[in-house]
Amino acid sequence: MLSSISAAVRGGVNMIQVRAPELERTDFFNLAAAVIETIGDDALVVIDNRVDVALAVDAGGVQLGERGPAVKAARRVGGDDWLIGRSVHSLDGATKAEMDLADYLLLGTIYETTSHPGQLGVGIDLLNEVAASVQLPIIGIGGINPERAAAVVSAGARGVAVIGAILGSDDPERAAANLRTAIEKAVSDQVPPISDGNQRTKS
Repeated sequence: MLSSISAAVRGGVNMIQVRAPELERTDFFNLAAAVIETIGDDALVVIDNRVDVALAVDAGGVQLGERGPAVKAARRVGGDDWLIGRSVHSLDGATKAEMDLADYLLLGTIYETTSHPGQLGVGIDLLNEVAASVQLPIIGIGGINPERAAAVVSAGARGVAVIGAILGSDDPERAAANLRTAIEKAVSDQVPPISDGNQRTKS
């Protein structure tokens, strides 16, 4: 797994979330420490829900579940420099996370995914609604590939989070690069052209 994570970072991934709810604290600590040692300063590492582990391994922040630790409590522990995200699945959850002063939202599951079997995707419509209602950056998650990444960004997300699209690939570095290219193209397509003030409309 560590070699795949390194390859993903070389391909353009700029943040890694360490998540392994099945592991006991010591094993999870060892995994988080290994990821940080492997990645170094090449990408930001955030820890899923475990504020204690994030502190112990000197992570860049935490990703809190919608029913996980309180954002304000995590901020008191980690300080202002920590990046704190909140996972949300509804407009109400997104609004509350903004009121609690989270730094960003992880919104999903956008599309159905094998990592959450049987769970229906919330869809692009909810992403549009949340993007129009809150000011926080949104990261879309769930069943996202390069083709879907463009749609997610066009709907208002700042970026995407994936598991299988990279770790399930035979070439994680290329998979990450393809995702980054799709995101960057979607972002550039949203930027209006710069006018020099001398353009005229031709009929």
